[in-house]
Amino acid sequence: MPQITIKNADRETVKKVSGKIAEQVSKAIGVPPRHIVVEYSDTELFRMGEADTKTAMAWVCWEKRPAEMQAAVSKISAEIFFEEGFERFETIYDNLDMNDFYEYEKPKIE
Repeated sequence: MPQITIKNADRETVKKVSGKIAEQVSKAIGVPPRHIVVEYSDTELFRMGEADTKTAMAWVCWEKRPAEMQAAVSKISAEIFFEEGFERFETIYDNLDMNDFYEYEKPKIE
């Protein structure tokens, strides 16, 4: 956690930038990079009935953080996608109540 779902970018682009996103976002919010999950979502955006191929979008699902941290994460992501040829980047934050989040790892047997 956090989980960053990328929309309206092809799978290969998302795969290519996922490590960079994890590294830079982890520094901005102070968590290890392995805590950042980047998800590819096979979606298309349309504006006025036309495909919008120059906009990428991120849906960030995480524990609520300060507005300046949200702005920093949005800017980091936008700059990465601008380098990939996108002209617009939009971010939506879904702030979780962490009482509703569960995560389990299989115990290691030694």
